[in-house]
Amino acid sequence: MRKHKVYANQQLVDSYEYRHFGGSGGRRVFQVDCATLESLVGDPCGRILDIPCGTGVYTLSFMDTGYDIVAADASRQMLEKTGQKRGGIPRVLCDVNRLPFYAGAFDAVMTVRLFQHLPGDAVTRILRELKRVTGSGGIVVFDTFRWSPRRMRVLKRFFRGEMYVYPHRVVEKMIEQAGLRKVEERSLYLFSPLLYRKIPSWLLRGLQAVEKALPQRWLLRTFWACTES
Repeated sequence: MRKHKVYANQQLVDSYEYRHFGGSGGRRVFQVDCATLESLVGDPCGRILDIPCGTGVYTLSFMDTGYDIVAADASRQMLEKTGQKRGGIPRVLCDVNRLPFYAGAFDAVMTVRLFQHLPGDAVTRILRELKRVTGSGGIVVFDTFRWSPRRMRVLKRFFRGEMYVYPHRVVEKMIEQAGLRKVEERSLYLFSPLLYRKIPSWLLRGLQAVEKALPQRWLLRTFWACTES
């Protein structure tokens, strides 16, 4: 996958967490993400795969909550960063397209902050592979973006790489084509999560109240929970 080459850059790896979770706004995004993921995955029983794990921020949060979790990524630098935070984290260097695990090896898989970088055919192929390693009764959790400011022509030149956004009907079709069925969906955030770290705390509290009052279809990012159809 093309993004793997990007995350071989040590400077990008070192700055990853600040870019996504820096400041009070970024911390809020992280807390909301974790609460949402844990709710969709369910109680901490069985084994979970976090791929791509990035620097292990979600992995460590799940471990602290009592989950048995494996961190996997195609970037050796990301896995090293994860291991530096805490010893004993099971880590696997692998490609999400060809997971080195037997069928039904996990009770749940979560794939976060990946599919916005990939076209729909790649998303569907990966969903099939995630379904394989969860097996019957397993839960596949992932997120997609409904829209993004990075898709605007005037802003595209300021960002590296393509940004893919998917209407809900398209995501539901990909879920069906992968042999999965939707169990639950949860939409969050009025703006790009990358912007939240720049928002002051007082404004953030007001924004949070507004988001809760808005229709789900207005929100930018959706978390999906699926199981074998």
